[in-house]
Amino acid sequence: MDCGGSVPKNLLSQSSEFKIVAKSNSEAEIIIYGVIGGWYDGVTAAQFQKELKALGDVKKITVRLNSVGGDVFEGWTIYNLLKQHKAEVTVYVDGLAASIASIIALSGDKVIMGEGSQIMIHSAWTGMYGNARDFEAIITRLESIDEQLIKTYANKTGKDKEHIRTLVHAETYFTADEAIELGLADEKSGESQAIAACLIQKMSAMGIKKLPKNLKTENDLTKEKLVNTKNKILQFTTRK
Repeated sequence: MDCGGSVPKNLLSQSSEFKIVAKSNSEAEIIIYGVIGGWYDGVTAAQFQKELKALGDVKKITVRLNSVGGDVFEGWTIYNLLKQHKAEVTVYVDGLAASIASIIALSGDKVIMGEGSQIMIHSAWTGMYGNARDFEAIITRLESIDEQLIKTYANKTGKDKEHIRTLVHAETYFTADEAIELGLADEKSGESQAIAACLIQKMSAMGIKKLPKNLKTENDLTKEKLVNTKNKILQFTTRK
């Protein structure tokens, strides 16, 4: 079952790189650059599981992702392996997380978008031949897969499933800012680090050694401004 959508065929043949590297006894980095599944020497779930298990009991995992997608069930397996792992998982979308790769991206406890990166979501698709009953059966299967995709996106974003369904059916690309606004991603790379470094430097100069627990980042404040603006517009348009 394919989840590749209208991704250009030349991208499906991109050279793939997959490796899991132990940075220390407690931290590891996973690189997934390429197709998901066995096509074009892509990343298979069996290979992923084997190498992930070999890491042992690490505490933190960083996943670096750039993929046009691929086989939907291979992708779901990779997603579940990461979600079920005891480690804290941070996913960096370095380039594109399209199709089933967007689901892998959501396996992270935190999803961080790189500069110029995008996420693409769409309905599952496949190729087949057969009689009318065969096609009816495959339609049912595709719709079932779509529902699971929509549920996962809705759970991550907190958005209404009907709204997410519209975006999935339309095949939608999101820039980093758009992905963060919708809730598919949490922040842009370098954003929180730069803010924290600046604050630490200023507070150190003032003799303050600990950051307040309720400190809000620039990204938090931006989200609050967006919510406040939307609420004001809603109040204006609904007033009698």
